[in-house]
Amino acid sequence: MATERYLISEIQAAISNSCALPEQLPEAEVRRIIHRARDWAWVNYQYAVEQKLMAIPIEIFYNPNFNKEHRAIQMPDCVVAVTEFKEINGVGIIGQPERDFSDSKLLGAEIFLSPFQGDNLVYRTAMYSYFDLAKNYMLDWIRYKFSYNTKRLTVLGRIPCASCYCTVLTKIPDESLYEDELFVRYCLAQSKIELGRILGRFGFNMPGGVTINFADIKEDGKEEMAAIKEQIDGENNPDWFLQWP
Repeated sequence: MATERYLISEIQAAISNSCALPEQLPEAEVRRIIHRARDWAWVNYQYAVEQKLMAIPIEIFYNPNFNKEHRAIQMPDCVVAVTEFKEINGVGIIGQPERDFSDSKLLGAEIFLSPFQGDNLVYRTAMYSYFDLAKNYMLDWIRYKFSYNTKRLTVLGRIPCASCYCTVLTKIPDESLYEDELFVRYCLAQSKIELGRILGRFGFNMPGGVTINFADIKEDGKEEMAAIKEQIDGENNPDWFLQWP
């Protein structure tokens, strides 16, 4: 696993062309760039987060502190976004007492269990058609609002009547992010921009009268940054859409 110190050394070696250029950013500045890039990646780069399920017991909604905090739940710092907030209601559709989180259990039952239980997949299709008509009366979805900066999940509208689960996006470990090729390129591009900005502010010549072309260094970083953001935007395509009649 790549450490922060290893990433700093790699960036410093890259911007100095393995010491061919006798100028490089201070370690503190490179560390600042890495931390800022990490915060940006968690929000904008899909491979900097991973999806997880988080259960919220019903006792939390009836705790006095829940109303005291304006119906807000403090989420862990690792949570970047909440994509789904839903009650865990009812029993399993295949007749088991546990509740179903998805259709995968139903599909497995149709393939591997006894056929005497009936054609549940056809039944589920009919149920979905009914749900489309009666969706305004289905109260298992909970309206909510989540703040990335405060990590607070605020319940809007009614208070849940059962335990809930949230589908959340959480930060991947720093060591895993530091191994991502696109993230390393992002940090390197930002480091080139900063190095070019510093060299442009203090004009000087190297021994032998050699002049450093700081404008080329800065422009190279900007071009690389633009290519990285374009690639990330191209990879962050939605896999769903909303349709109204």
